[in-house]
Amino acid sequence: MEKQAMVVKMVLAFLVALASTAVFSPTDKVRGEGKVLRTGNYALSPATNGGNSPDLGATGLIAASRGVLYDGTAAYAGWMGDAGSAGTVHVMIDLLKDYSLDQIRIVLNAPNKYWGFKDITVKYRPEAATGYYIATRHVKQGTDLNYAVTVPMANQTARFIVLDIRRTQAYQHIPLTELEITEGTGAPGQNPAPPYTFAQLKAELNKDALIADRYGQWINDPWPGKVTSDAQLQQEYAAEAAALANVRLDPAKYDAYGGIKSMGQFDATGYFRLQQISGKWWFITPDGYPFIMKGVDATSLWDPGYKTPTLRADGTPRQIFESLPDRTAFAPAYSKDASGEYVNFIVANVMKKYGDNFEAKWEDITKKRLIQWGFNAFSKWTKPKNVTFPYVQVLQDPPTLRRIQWTYDVFDPQAAPTIENALKAQLTTGKASKWLIGYTYDNEAGWTADIVKQVLLYKSDSPAKSAFVDFLAPRHNNDLAAVNHLLGTNASSFGALKDTAIDLAKVPAADVSAYLKLASATYFSTVRNIIQKYDPYHLFMGANIVPTWRNSLEWDQGAMPYVDAFSVDSYTRDAAWMDRYEPYGKPLLNLEHSFGSSDRGLSYISAPTKTTSIAERGEAYQAFAESQAVNPLFVGSGWYAYYDQPVTGRADAENYNIGLVNQQDQPYTEMVERMKSAHVVLEALHQYGPNLASGAAATASSSFAATLAAAHATDGSGSTRWGSKYNDNEWIRADLGEIKTVNRVRLSWENAYGKAYKIQVSTDGTTWRDVYATSTGNGGVDDIAFAATSARYVRMLGVQRGSAYGYSLWRFEVYAP
Repeated sequence: MEKQAMVVKMVLAFLVALASTAVFSPTDKVRGEGKVLRTGNYALSPATNGGNSPDLGATGLIAASRGVLYDGTAAYAGWMGDAGSAGTVHVMIDLLKDYSLDQIRIVLNAPNKYWGFKDITVKYRPEAATGYYIATRHVKQGTDLNYAVTVPMANQTARFIVLDIRRTQAYQHIPLTELEITEGTGAPGQNPAPPYTFAQLKAELNKDALIADRYGQWINDPWPGKVTSDAQLQQEYAAEAAALANVRLDPAKYDAYGGIKSMGQFDATGYFRLQQISGKWWFITPDGYPFIMKGVDATSLWDPGYKTPTLRADGTPRQIFESLPDRTAFAPAYSKDASGEYVNFIVANVMKKYGDNFEAKWEDITKKRLIQWGFNAFSKWTKPKNVTFPYVQVLQDPPTLRRIQWTYDVFDPQAAPTIENALKAQLTTGKASKWLIGYTYDNEAGWTADIVKQVLLYKSDSPAKSAFVDFLAPRHNNDLAAVNHLLGTNASSFGALKDTAIDLAKVPAADVSAYLKLASATYFSTVRNIIQKYDPYHLFMGANIVPTWRNSLEWDQGAMPYVDAFSVDSYTRDAAWMDRYEPYGKPLLNLEHSFGSSDRGLSYISAPTKTTSIAERGEAYQAFAESQAVNPLFVGSGWYAYYDQPVTGRADAENYNIGLVNQQDQPYTEMVERMKSAHVVLEALHQYGPNLASGAAATASSSFAATLAAAHATDGSGSTRWGSKYNDNEWIRADLGEIKTVNRVRLSWENAYGKAYKIQVSTDGTTWRDVYATSTGNGGVDDIAFAATSARYVRMLGVQRGSAYGYSLWRFEVYAP
């Protein structure tokens, strides 16, 4: 291991010296000064099924002298996308001997908008090296159909080059038009090994490239704040602990569970429940106060999604780490299962950062972080062992159930007792908890027509197939002849029909739809009955459905009579996911969503959730959270997840940028500040509707400084503010753009508050009417209601300051009835 570590450190030094980056360039960019190499062979994996010959469908070596990728024309190779297409395609290049390289230029011209790519990783190695160096990982920017990536190589030596090109989603087509490999100034290598065969080139895909440093960070790029020492981690802990020292839930505003006291107290049952208030659904805390869940998923330090494999499939070490944490000193960071060994860099980094009694210190910081950022619950998956927060318990379906593709046979008579035996201990334990909000069951596994198609091919030993025939017969008056005619079958009895394969296309759509609803009702009623048997006090909140994947509207409809609330996992920017559920009137939760960017070696989850920066992640969250909150059915959501996934990939190779915090335990400050801003107003948005002053033009009588301009009170950020000069008679007004009906203003004061002030309205900006006045203001948040009136302009007119300073507002909000 010491020898291996020394080799890896040499590789690291080599990579740092390289420090190359990818540069976007238009397709007419001037080539490098050196010779463009058209030598050697390349291979494509998988074989292309689009584009031009001779590369179309090529399954072996392609000579650079004749392949479409080196011909300088518009001819291209292409990989068509479909439901089963590989997420990553590969190009393996053998230059036949070592060359010093100036740059690599990759042209990917898309025929139309259905073609493109998510990102490209460019790897290379000299002939003598056993593993690869990463030249760059380039993320596609913009929507241009003509696209090229230029990778500076700075005279690095390479014989073999590998391109890993990833799709954004399975149906995306990938084009590859041209490769230009420009020779640098060094002399070519001497006495090379023979040309590689196709099998040898394909085996190059199994060779590792150095990815992570000793803290689990992407090794190829620098960035501000990147961890370079244990001392840095320890200094960050000391600074954050001091900053959070006085953070706690404000008992004047919230009950112990995070319920909003300003809305008044309702029936306190000792458990979380649901209630409609003025047509809006709310959770009600055990103490009787309204509550919107603002949750975080997978918050445990030990969550299995945060660890990364240390071994390859063949059991040999992955040569991707600069070095791994010491196995004795950081033993808690290691784990094993039947598939191999794993390391959790988060655990190792937390141990380095917090020192003795690291978990308790980490739990203290984590709870204070979440309170400060405005989160109030653990919404899904794992949670810290000793942090008391409201939480949702996910009840997993037992692995011994009779499976049908991604789900199970809900008609199997053994399903209910199997589920009951698996869940009763958890339910019995949860029964006494006041902090438990409720349960969800299973995960992202509804029934669709594809499941029915599979069921119809089974025989009578399938409970689902027998249930289908028993369901179908009475719908057609138990007329066997009519059913045979309908289905194109020739069964001698309905019993025989259960042993007969049935073509889904022959089954009327109405029958398929009704069968799906029956399956759903069977599934959800079974689970509800089991929950109520062992825990009658807590809510059943559905099965974390993805509205458009592995699910059908019939499945959702069948669930509604049996759930207290309906939960989804919706990775989108559009709160319209709730529209399909409005007819049922059930409270709705979105228990998994997030936004991410491709940076620091990590990736985003999907095109709808892609952002380009840490700050934009926060902006996207704020817009999405606020748009969800205005729906009367919405009662909460969960951000997935507390930490990023490992840059080296978790067990299924996912390495998404999804965290509030990176794997080095550093919060994404720019993002969480915007989240904090959103959380402050979610209850008001849910209660009153959209803030009419959000983004409105604002003017003021004065501003103490340019950084305290009036527009900062209506920009929605919550981290910027308006501040007047130090005079009593100062004002700020919002222009709503047109005359609207208004009846409420919310003022979020900074320390410089108004003791006496008026709220005034105007239709023309000249003549003002008082709708509210006070002389007893005390700062904080003033939620002011008044009789509905027409106004285009709304103004806060200061009369007397409450401090020696001026007037200062974080937010100036206006609402309609």
